[in-house]
Amino acid sequence: MGKVTIYIYYIMLFPVIYLLSSFKEESLIDGVEIRNACMAHRAFVVDDIRDFTVTLAIILLVPCFYFLQKTKFKSTSVIFLTIAVIFYSAWRFFVRVTLC
Repeated sequence: MGKVTIYIYYIMLFPVIYLLSSFKEESLIDGVEIRNACMAHRAFVVDDIRDFTVTLAIILLVPCFYFLQKTKFKSTSVIFLTIAVIFYSAWRFFVRVTLC
């Protein structure tokens, strides 16, 4: 039961990070005038709430570090999933809009 719960948590964490890091103006990407998220962010975003939602995402990462400590860093799948979640959240919150 414990390992299944850990993997379900990691699987559910990816869509939660996606939802927390999205901004509503991404729906305005049409491929003609607004071609990507960078253009939508520059053109439409006035009030960016990602500075608040990144805090929630960091709080959601705390159980990942607990799972790592619980397995004493011996479970390669938990290590891989934790690194993947950290890189994915960094990409969604910071890198994809910064590298425009």
